[in-house]
Amino acid sequence: MRFSAAAALLLLLASCLSPGHGILEAHYTNLKCRCPKMSLTFIHPNIIERIQVTPPGNGCPRTEVVVWTKAKKVLCVNPLARWLQKVLKFVQSKNVISTPSAPVSKRRTT
Repeated sequence: MRFSAAAALLLLLASCLSPGHGILEAHYTNLKCRCPKMSLTFIHPNIIERIQVTPPGNGCPRTEVVVWTKAKKVLCVNPLARWLQKVLKFVQSKNVISTPSAPVSKRRTT
């Protein structure tokens, strides 16, 4: 009788450690990626309104570059495209990219 109770407990534990979660995680790694497809097509810098570069992480294993045009189109661009690298270098050299400053708390001295 003891053997069957131990075997049932072992079977219960084995079913809880099923590799099913790992399999699902491996197949659905792009659930949080914004860009299902990336384009290599050149976009002229004059029509670019905003560029967002998202590093890998939070469920998406790749770097993503999203470009908003002045015509309100949203395009995903391959981050390795030569023209994009040149545009990003130009924008960074002109200090056009600005990041909002963090809020500063003022300490009161009494």
